[in-house]
Amino acid sequence: MSTRAELEAALTTAEAAWRRANEQLDKKQVERAKANDDWARANADRRGADTDRRKAGAVWEQPGAADRRRSDSDRRRANAARDQANAEWDQALAVRREARAVWDQARAALDEWDRAEGKQ
Repeated sequence: MSTRAELEAALTTAEAAWRRANEQLDKKQVERAKANDDWARANADRRGADTDRRKAGAVWEQPGAADRRRSDSDRRRANAARDQANAEWDQALAVRREARAVWDQARAALDEWDRAEGKQ
């Protein structure tokens, strides 16, 4: 059986891990929000580029073709960055949940220790 000091140390360690995981999740949330904004901006640019294509003479003279290709590339990059940010956020959330579960176990063990001491 563990001593009270070991249980308190485990609880402190678990709480610190949970706080670090929470900070990491907050950072990933900021990155995720930025990626979503970039994606929305690239998507809005795409909508603006599509109307240029419908102008008379645009079929024969394509001065903006390179611009459209660039906006497609920007949109693909924004999609990839958004997907990556979402995946990293999901991983950070899983780490935080694990840290919380460890903290809950340590708290329960310490509470059990306190109850056992109280009965004696």
